Amino acid sequence: MKAIDYLKYLKGGYFKKKILLIAIVLGMTTVLVQCDLVYHSQRWPENERKTEDRMFSLQQTIGNGLGSGELTHNEAQTFLIKLDNLRRDYTVLRERKTTQKEWDPLIATLNELEGEVKKVRAYPSRIDETRLEDWMIVLQRKIDDGMLIGRLPRVRGRDFQLRLDEVRREFLQRIKGQPLTSDEKGEISGRLDTLESDINNFW
Repeated sequence: MKAIDYLKYLKGGYFKKKILLIAIVLGMTTVLVQCDLVYHSQRWPENERKTEDRMFSLQQTIGNGLGSGELTHNEAQTFLIKLDNLRRDYTVLRERKTTQKEWDPLIATLNELEGEVKKVRAYPSRIDETRLEDWMIVLQRKIDDGMLIGRLPRVRGRDFQLRLDEVRREFLQRIKGQPLTSDEKGEISGRLDTLESDINNFW
């Protein structure tokens, strides 16, 4: 290799190393600045705005779900209580300087709550499940009251109780992890209707 070519080669390698070193330094500087922002207390207007918008939207979603029947009153009430707790935590963060890391648990909780509401609204058949549960409670009271005041003979009352217990046990087993199908709801409704008719014959 000629001397002049060799010098050019060395010079080119030197500049490549220099550029690489500058890139590394700039990258490390960016990382350090970002880390400093995460751990440095300050105001986070973007976090505040986005979180407030999401909480407002979630409250509307819960209200719409209740109005459409996709959420029961108890489900909507439970979600609103969780949202109120979340809003209190948000207010605490908003009214003082914080680090980005302090916002992470709040954002994670908000994500979870949005997911819960979306999941429950996706299965409006839960309304029918609640009605079946209420129906079983009414029949249980009829059996208890009938035996207490003497309208139901003890033997007959025990028979009705066994039938109701069997329906309730199968119902609870079927709703674990998934909503009832239309056929399952129809079957359980039919059994409860027959049981109620039999009980009413003694009233």
